[in-house]
Amino acid sequence: MDVLKFSGVIVYLLTLVHGELIVETSTGKVRGVEVSSIIKNEKFYSFFSIPYAEPPTGANRFMAPKPHSGWEDILENKKEKKPCAHLNLPYRPIKNYGFSGSEDCLFLSVHTPRLPTNNELKMPVIVFLYNENFQVAYNASKEYGPDFFMKEEVIIVTLQHRLGALGFLSFNDNLLPGNNGLRDVLLALKWIQTNIHKFGGDPQKITLMGSEGGAVIVDLLLHSPKAKGLFRAAIMQSETSWNSLYLHSNKRERAIALSEAIDEHATTSSFLLKRLSHVSADKISQGERASVHADEARTYQRGVIPFGPVVEHDHPDAIITEYPENKAIDIDIPILIGYNSRESIESCYHFLKKPTFLTYADRDLLFLFPYRVNHYFEMNSQVYMKAQEEIKNHYFDEGYIKISKPGEYITYIQDLLVFYPLDYAVRKYINESMSSVYYYTFDFSGDFNLRKQINLKEAVTIDGTWGAAPGDELCYLFVCKALKKSYKKAMEDPNSEEMKVISNMVRLWSNFAKTGNPTPPGDEIQWKPATKENKECLVINDEPELKTRLYDETVTFWDNFLEKYSKLAKDGVIKDLKDEL
Repeated sequence: MDVLKFSGVIVYLLTLVHGELIVETSTGKVRGVEVSSIIKNEKFYSFFSIPYAEPPTGANRFMAPKPHSGWEDILENKKEKKPCAHLNLPYRPIKNYGFSGSEDCLFLSVHTPRLPTNNELKMPVIVFLYNENFQVAYNASKEYGPDFFMKEEVIIVTLQHRLGALGFLSFNDNLLPGNNGLRDVLLALKWIQTNIHKFGGDPQKITLMGSEGGAVIVDLLLHSPKAKGLFRAAIMQSETSWNSLYLHSNKRERAIALSEAIDEHATTSSFLLKRLSHVSADKISQGERASVHADEARTYQRGVIPFGPVVEHDHPDAIITEYPENKAIDIDIPILIGYNSRESIESCYHFLKKPTFLTYADRDLLFLFPYRVNHYFEMNSQVYMKAQEEIKNHYFDEGYIKISKPGEYITYIQDLLVFYPLDYAVRKYINESMSSVYYYTFDFSGDFNLRKQINLKEAVTIDGTWGAAPGDELCYLFVCKALKKSYKKAMEDPNSEEMKVISNMVRLWSNFAKTGNPTPPGDEIQWKPATKENKECLVINDEPELKTRLYDETVTFWDNFLEKYSKLAKDGVIKDLKDEL
């Protein structure tokens, strides 16, 4: 990139040589590509897989990320590199299971509608994070294209960060404090703040957006002083850090269990690093599941992921030192947060394939505390059986789970594991946040609900499968590459409901990135911030509708249920009271 100086003002000129694009960043020159949008006669510019950190391999494995030292030549950034090392597990139907990705993965990609001929372009920026349970990565623009946001003049940045043990192994000490996957994200955000103006972006208008595990990261960084000033708005889709699945406490035990699972027994952090230094990423990933006792979730009634974010001991580089519920909420930026109306379709897809399996679900009812608590039910106790009976009487016709009504079970799992935990977080932020909270439910079911289509492919019943499955909303914000032909067909139909939903959602999300308000004055939709009294929620369908106190009866049931049984806990256990002799 050529640099001209006029009266002390630096003007950056884009170098365009034989159709090739070169931008000079703080770490070196990068060469991008001009991309033809799926939208007719539109184009944008992509700079794929720019390294923001040194490869976390060799001596850097399990360590905090180091800023990239830079490069001399022009870096070719025309293709997306592999995502971070991870293990595709059979949690849901996908094409290929097993190990995937690479340890050399700390890259980010920038997609911009325009490149500046000077430094006056100040477009808003959305940094998008996505992972599933901190175990499964995604392949960025190969899966989700930024085309629709380009039309709205919003820059999209995607980034890769470490997952599983490679990103979150912790011994709760200075050598292995944990949360290096979060440090990856922080380092990437600092690189973005320094360089995004070179791509036409405004470093003062960065919105951090996450889906599923990515939303958990967004939520955790909202609470961390280390992230202050790195983004000015937050979007959380389908998850928060308040869910009982996250921030497990047995860090050291989990690390030792991993070493034993892969036959590299270690009882100190230094010896653990030494033992794992020669072990392949594949083997480490394979050993993660064995580091968790098979009955842990059932015994303590909380979700379990082998390795994810943790509360660290107090040290200078700590990102999370307290549980969010144990500290005052100090958030002063706008939040857009919501969930999909039938995310439980995916976790229940086995029952839709073989409804007879519901007899097992009835015999051993799945119950997990929807948010973190410091108590649990004693297994097989009378009080636990009574609590389960109370749940069954509330959710199931005649008080038991019927093979003929899988929809009732889908509703129960949706409320327990999706709606109530997220609604709980929303209420916390409404009550304590200093800024606006915009609450939504994505309820549309159409041709672009990709995950729903995959989950229902082998279903023998569709009872209770209205609405949207997890991740379905992403195909109405981004171009899901598996549906490219369907998008092109829909664009030719002026009456397409799918394109109407895309137009509304992309505009709402873009407006939020631009102004902190998804519906500024003059917008045809009016989405009011949620209040304590009414908890306004935008139900996103082909005709968006703002509703108040959505599913209030469900919220009241779980509020009362959890409060009642928490009062019975003695020394962290809810158990039968023995008669005194």
